Amino acid sequence: MRKDKEIAIKLRKQGKSYNEISKVLGIPKSTLSGWFKDLRFSNSIKIKLISETKEKWARNITNYNKKRAQAILEKAKKIQDIESKKIKNITDKELWLLGTALYWAEGTKRERWKVRFTNSDPDMIRFMMCYFRNICNIEEEKFRLTLQIHPNISEEEAKRYWRNVTKLPSSQFYKTLVAISKASKKKREPRRLPYGTLNISISDVNAVNRIKGWLKGLTQVV
Repeated sequence: MRKDKEIAIKLRKQGKSYNEISKVLGIPKSTLSGWFKDLRFSNSIKIKLISETKEKWARNITNYNKKRAQAILEKAKKIQDIESKKIKNITDKELWLLGTALYWAEGTKRERWKVRFTNSDPDMIRFMMCYFRNICNIEEEKFRLTLQIHPNISEEEAKRYWRNVTKLPSSQFYKTLVAISKASKKKREPRRLPYGTLNISISDVNAVNRIKGWLKGLTQVV
């Protein structure tokens, strides 16, 4: 028997993997497979080899999933970057329609005296502030903000964050609500809303009726 084959078999019976033996002896795994096909092992070695094989497959699957997930993220980012560049600016009419559609989805429709819009997405809040200011012609002093946060969130930091988003002073914030809603209690992790949820309130009957009229118009054209 070849000396290297004898050593390889000895190592295999010790529970060494194909990769380990191949690296030590410089022998291809295909050759090792031929040498080992008729080998018999003790139960302890069989269990060890089976365990190592399972671990190897688990590592391979984990690595594959990580690479696949990364590839999916990179592809998604590339598509999003390309598509985002197609929107360079929007007209006042487009802002009007988009803002009204967002209010339809996220705003309060039952109020008779106040416009109310609530969300935790800073980009959406920023967009709606632009809509209220430039389309609804809301005067700055009519805006009132109410912040709802989890108990472990810094009120000062959250207010500073939303002041920057809305460009409104602290004097236009109502008392902060520190609570966990029944819907999210023990289900939603606080870090998903690091700055809480912001409610925009506007006491302007004319604005309420104008927006309701626009919503009615949207329902009649689709």
